[in-house]
Amino acid sequence: MVATLAVEVDGRTEVGLRSGARRILKHVRPNWPHDKLHFKTYTAGVTNILVGVWCESERDQVLVRVYGNNTHLFIDRQAEIKTMKVIHEASCGPEVYVAFTNGLCYAFTPGVPLTFKSVTHENVWRAVSKQVAKIHKIQTGDKRNPMLFPKLRQFLSLLPDAFSDAEKQKRVVASGCTKKKLSQMADELEGHLTPLGCPVVFCHNDLLVRNIIWDDDLKSVTFIDFEYAAPNHQPFDIANHFNEYSGMEELDWTRYPSPEVQRSWLRSYLAEYQGVAEDQVSVQDIELWRGWVTKFTLASHLLWGVWGLLQDCHSSLDFDYITYGISRIAEYKRRKEEIFRLDVAVKK
Repeated sequence: MVATLAVEVDGRTEVGLRSGARRILKHVRPNWPHDKLHFKTYTAGVTNILVGVWCESERDQVLVRVYGNNTHLFIDRQAEIKTMKVIHEASCGPEVYVAFTNGLCYAFTPGVPLTFKSVTHENVWRAVSKQVAKIHKIQTGDKRNPMLFPKLRQFLSLLPDAFSDAEKQKRVVASGCTKKKLSQMADELEGHLTPLGCPVVFCHNDLLVRNIIWDDDLKSVTFIDFEYAAPNHQPFDIANHFNEYSGMEELDWTRYPSPEVQRSWLRSYLAEYQGVAEDQVSVQDIELWRGWVTKFTLASHLLWGVWGLLQDCHSSLDFDYITYGISRIAEYKRRKEEIFRLDVAVKK
């Protein structure tokens, strides 16, 4: 069990964030001289607020994460803690030290987040592909029910029928992103993807580049932020990661991996997952997986498009969620007919 402290951290100001982090550190690192603590606020996230605290070495810092406003409505925080423990025991993620009223405190992962440039370097994407395969082989004991469509429908159930801001509601209607139309898209997509019979494994489900940490000393990667980790359709994780090459603040779909890059990535991934040499991975397997991954790019667009609209209703962070959500759904609609027509083998 992970202990829970009756401490609430005010993440709205730097003073409140540091004050709260000090209170947490009194329990987690009681021997550190608290008048000599160093702080670093990480601003890359679009859901939570994160601060690193250390005494002597920055590599030994402890992370204090304050949950985003109302994220408890669509993220099961107790399940997240259990998942992080399983992942840590599998040597694939950080140790959780303690929970508090509105957040978590856990170990720092040395390294730097990937960028849209570094993720394309061969030594990096190979490390990523192998780490994804390792994650997919973790046995959590959960029933193998994919989270994709239950999570999508949870997001939809929390979405208002109409935005209170008239200008935002006008944009939503004009872009065809009303709750009714999104629900129809979800039903249609589920009917298209489920018959493929893709394997269900433990997935990270949110492999954007900033959730992947590169350790240049070890030439290895570690994943962070397991808020959405759960059993899911295996190709979803890869499709979602490929989509994330395109960014968040400024989406650029030309950065999506080329067919040649996809094949190389999948060959590396399947070799690790199957426990064979790369030259033993069949061309047929690679092409099957490339088809599956292409299909599930639509699921990634729809899930995070709805998430963006939902976040716009709740988040206090400075990010243009509604533009992001509308853009993801626009890409779904742009690619849908082409991808639906794609002939992909059904898993027997």
